[in-house]
Amino acid sequence: MQSYIVYMRSPSSGDAPKSMLHMSMLQQALGSDGAANALVHSYKRCINGFVATLKEEDVQKVAAMEGVVAVFPNGKKHLHTTRSWDFIGFPEKVERSRTESDIIIGILDSGIWPDSPSFNDSGLGPPPSKWKGSCYNITCNNKIIGAKYFRSDRTFGENDIISPIDSKGHGTHTASTAAGGLVSSASFYGLGFGTARGGVPSARIAAYKVCWSDGCQDADILAAFDEAISDGVDIISVSLGGQSIQHYFSDSIAIGAFHAMKNGILTSTSAGNDGPKLTTTISVAPWTLSVAATTMDRKFLTKIQFGDDTVFEGSSINTFDLNNTKYPLVYGGDVPNTLKGYNSSISRLCLEDSMDQNLVKGKIVVCDGHYGPKKIGLASGSTGVIINFQGELPDISFAFALPASIVNPVNSDILRHMRIGHNITATILKSSQANNTLAPVVASFSSRGPNLVTLDILKPDIAAPGSNILAAWSPSSPPSGVKGDIRQVDYSIASGTSMACPHVTAVAAYIKSFHPSWSPAAVKSAIMTTATPLESLKNDAEFAYGSGHINPTKALNPGLVYDANETDYINFLCGQGYNDTLLQVVTGESKTCSGVTHGSVWDLNYPSFAVSTTSTEFDTRVFTRTVTNVGSPTSTYEATVSAPEGIDIQVNPPRLSFSSLGQKLSFTVSVSGFVTSLASASLVWNDGTYQVRSPIASYLVYVRSPPIRDAPKSMLHMRILQQALGSDGTANALVHSYKRSIKGFVAALKKEDVQKVCCQFSELLAMEGVIAIFPNGKKHLHATRSWDFIGFPEKVERSSTESDIITGVIDSGIWPDYPSFNDSGFGPPPPKWKGSCYNITCNNKITGAKYFRSDKKFGKNDIMSPIDSRGHGTHTASTAAGGAVSSASFYGLGLGTAREGVPSARIAVYKVCWSDGCRDADILAAFDEAIADGVDIISASLGSKLACHYFNDVVAIGAFHAMNNGGPKLTTMRNVAPWSLCVAAITIDRKFLTKIKFGDDIVLEGTSLNTFDLNNIQYAVVYGGHVPNTLKGYNSSISRLCLGDSMDQNLVKGKIVVCDGYYLPEKIGLASGSAGVLINFKGELPDITFAFALPASIINLVNGDILRLMPEMK
Repeated sequence: MQSYIVYMRSPSSGDAPKSMLHMSMLQQALGSDGAANALVHSYKRCINGFVATLKEEDVQKVAAMEGVVAVFPNGKKHLHTTRSWDFIGFPEKVERSRTESDIIIGILDSGIWPDSPSFNDSGLGPPPSKWKGSCYNITCNNKIIGAKYFRSDRTFGENDIISPIDSKGHGTHTASTAAGGLVSSASFYGLGFGTARGGVPSARIAAYKVCWSDGCQDADILAAFDEAISDGVDIISVSLGGQSIQHYFSDSIAIGAFHAMKNGILTSTSAGNDGPKLTTTISVAPWTLSVAATTMDRKFLTKIQFGDDTVFEGSSINTFDLNNTKYPLVYGGDVPNTLKGYNSSISRLCLEDSMDQNLVKGKIVVCDGHYGPKKIGLASGSTGVIINFQGELPDISFAFALPASIVNPVNSDILRHMRIGHNITATILKSSQANNTLAPVVASFSSRGPNLVTLDILKPDIAAPGSNILAAWSPSSPPSGVKGDIRQVDYSIASGTSMACPHVTAVAAYIKSFHPSWSPAAVKSAIMTTATPLESLKNDAEFAYGSGHINPTKALNPGLVYDANETDYINFLCGQGYNDTLLQVVTGESKTCSGVTHGSVWDLNYPSFAVSTTSTEFDTRVFTRTVTNVGSPTSTYEATVSAPEGIDIQVNPPRLSFSSLGQKLSFTVSVSGFVTSLASASLVWNDGTYQVRSPIASYLVYVRSPPIRDAPKSMLHMRILQQALGSDGTANALVHSYKRSIKGFVAALKKEDVQKVCCQFSELLAMEGVIAIFPNGKKHLHATRSWDFIGFPEKVERSSTESDIITGVIDSGIWPDYPSFNDSGFGPPPPKWKGSCYNITCNNKITGAKYFRSDKKFGKNDIMSPIDSRGHGTHTASTAAGGAVSSASFYGLGLGTAREGVPSARIAVYKVCWSDGCRDADILAAFDEAIADGVDIISASLGSKLACHYFNDVVAIGAFHAMNNGGPKLTTMRNVAPWSLCVAAITIDRKFLTKIKFGDDIVLEGTSLNTFDLNNIQYAVVYGGHVPNTLKGYNSSISRLCLGDSMDQNLVKGKIVVCDGYYLPEKIGLASGSAGVLINFKGELPDITFAFALPASIINLVNGDILRLMPEMK
């Protein structure tokens, strides 16, 4: 017999002692005699489980018992960490400072779960005397010595806990990674099993909750910085950031970190999760430490076993056990939830609710693409999902809310396997752990440089483990993040630069515990100059990992440091063109650039070097640096340069001789040469004991970031708001700046400010250059028309330059996989094109695709990319410029060749319409981009319900800018501006009829687009006004209209309902679950037909008079 660990869910409070429960379980499984000596050990504190000696046949009995999560052998191996700290050479028994427990780490995040075993304060004395903080609405201890929460607008979501308690898990994970205590036998359902520990387990934690269910507001972040600095923290860790890069004066984290730096506190920040695209790093302030994420030597695999015992290997973190039961497979594209308006193009992605629950229940669904666990949710109630992922498998694993595995279709081709025969079955096995031999490499999701704010400051600074990290978690947050996932865990596996950041935070704290007098810049320098160089799998090198992979033990004794203080950073900002106003925004003091040495970016004493050039051959750039000796009192360092062919680097002097600790010596580095993309070089100062390495990255840029004094319009806009509203009122007012062709901005104003600026023509409206102020209203989508009817045949004469025409479509996005957008026969886009594609793969037909949402508020079903989730934009784009597609139809209706007006033209899509409409601010931003991108024509099939004056109508304003830029000269939109082309709609020579046949063979003719087949079955007919849903407060005056759930489901089920009046299909919905609806429409029938979500027909009341017939029906 062998001993096994039985890992269980946490018991509810008030249960019997755990040891009694565990013995009772063994008695049930083994009988009284067998259980007597089986129990080896009970975990009695925070972990629920026990160790038992079991026969092989008894293991399954115990595993099947209620509350048991996993049963796995108690192998004979020494306990080790949950891996990341050991992987970077920082073992549990590393040399520790006696003052480590005096170090306080401030965590700005989603709060903390104080009951986690990682935050037990056993062995810790009272907080250090310097501590001035406190705890709000939470019980702290000698580990968590401070906990506060911030919500300046006092608006909380339904699931928000109004205290520092963490309801998301993220803050608990980062805090425990940095400074959690040692917890043995930690795992995520057995995965990652080992001892969980933070980098500085004796350090104290102060938690500052700034993130809630709707995000993390700048005002709260700054308030948290303010408190943390005042409370007396030593290091601040910020694993959060915006969606786009910001200048230092408009970035709350950069501003807060500057104040922290002035007070001797280093801020460690996450670089962002928008890689592997270049220029996506959002943490770029030179006084912060920006952290990229790497993989480590552990990965999780999830196998799929088919009925014929074929096995495919995929990736996920699957803790669900299907007990080897094989389930039928179904393709998501074959089971759309048509009742909710989904078709196969959406259901193939397995997005939540997009599939028919009745058709996927008890089945495993094969899906195309990967949108993450939250978008898939519970996959419409299916048993599991197998995701075909285009390209290489992700280098991180995701925990889904149901059994799941992501499989590369090139290797496994599941769809092909499904077609081999009928009744294909499969099961998804629980995940297993494997060795990742390629690690460490920078994770694909980790944001890359270069730094768009200051091109010659290299960002990110450092890389650390951020992939598949096991750490403490909040039991109130499901590990998948999906509502309906009932799992509660104390430890979870997560990935992101958020997970990498606290690793570096801990190393900074570790250094600080030995060198308490070191400045933030000195600590940062020690980490960067001792990093291990990484190999680049792609040509992103230093843009991906900065100085390299963190080496904690070497960082403790770097030999030399590049130090800097507040004055150095102010000189740098003044040299960057900051005026006094902007300088004061960052520093928070009445400092000016007058009389200040305007330092070149190359003179900032930074531990790394970056050379940006707009020409392949560049002149000499000279960097000035000063190093401080913190190694051997008497030492001589020699400079060693490593550079690729074409790059010349000279160091002067090449030798530095120190005679005492703390001595400072200066040198210059001159860089010149030839570069075509990114050239990686390095400088190492070596005295035989210490090697102080700095990367030197030279790279070609195609668009230089504009100087602050000339370009950032956002700076001008912020200044306008400051003048009108005052500094305090401006903090979160600027929502969006139009930065390309259109001049203006979007601002969030209080009601009293709106009155002030709009009605009384006060400061803002009176300011030079301000033309008009109007609300950020909503527009609505309009509809489209056809071609043959207007005498525009397929073989019409075409220009040889038709393919040079680019049509900009401002709408709800586009579905790029639609056959109309096939780019077969197309060459590359015309040279004039300057646009690009965001979060979507374009081709030579769709040459551009962008999306706009200035307030960053997305609905549940919104897809945060140019992908069209509504269909409208795809419809309009294909009508204008789609290619020819034969045998196109809507369930057989309108069968023929779908062809468009200019099939050889290119399409550029600008998504501005979302589930809640089309915001004016986004429409104007789309015009701004489209004009600068180089479109020839703009089509905008949207508009407001009422006509607006030209200066209040964003479509009119955008169209004027389009006209004024020499093209596009034509725009199709609903407005009255004389410079736009306003299009009305006419009917064509085709209509669709839907007949109703009664039991006595009377036939009435109506109109609709009905694709449902009732197979001539006759259903009872009931009048909507007779069956109101009184339980929900409806009466016959509403139910007669058949709106939504206004009728009693029990009385309309299996019946066709007669309705009065006519409302659009989305208003009628599923008509309370009836079999169909007959709509009596007063007046002439509509001259367009609608597709309802159930069988329907609209009949003229005068001609049909259904109500009169009803008394005669049985």
